[in-house]
Amino acid sequence: MYDHLLGEIIDKQTSRAVVRCAGVGYELRISLSTASELKVGSTGIVYTLLHVVDGTPSLLGFATRAERELARRLLSVSGIGPTIALALLSVLAPEDLAHAIARGDTAALKAVKGVGQKTAERLCLELRDAVQKLDLSAGDGPVRPRADQSTDDAIAALITLGYSDKDARDKVEKVRRSATAPAAGDTEALVKAVLQS
Repeated sequence: MYDHLLGEIIDKQTSRAVVRCAGVGYELRISLSTASELKVGSTGIVYTLLHVVDGTPSLLGFATRAERELARRLLSVSGIGPTIALALLSVLAPEDLAHAIARGDTAALKAVKGVGQKTAERLCLELRDAVQKLDLSAGDGPVRPRADQSTDDAIAALITLGYSDKDARDKVEKVRRSATAPAAGDTEALVKAVLQS
């Protein structure tokens, strides 16, 4: 229904963004890889995918057509909804996710919250051929540092991905205290560390 939005990025967090087009602000659910590409205050194209579950619509946004197409394939698998699809695309870059599915690397897929052995096997079985036909080549830009509110942003992102408020806070604090804690201000790395813990 909606192919893309061309407008100003007026708000962005690690799991959501708002794009203003012709005076209307569209709220999008996004992955960490898309979040790293969007810049607040800039004008750009965000490719979209409308997903409806039980009559409730959610608009998903992607920095590239390739990432959107991969998300579309993920959502075609039984038991995969927007939350798990975006979590997969947040923990693994689109190219790495496609390679993991093509290789049958269930261990890499199971590192994502909400993906168990059966779901990982189903993803590999149903999408192995499809992902090999996708052109996902795209340059990966450097991770941009975040502001001091990265901890709050990480907690908000985890809640969006299905964690309870308490669980999200506990896990973020645990990662912050670890010896391998991400640099201050690096929200994406912080969320990835929690999802992989």
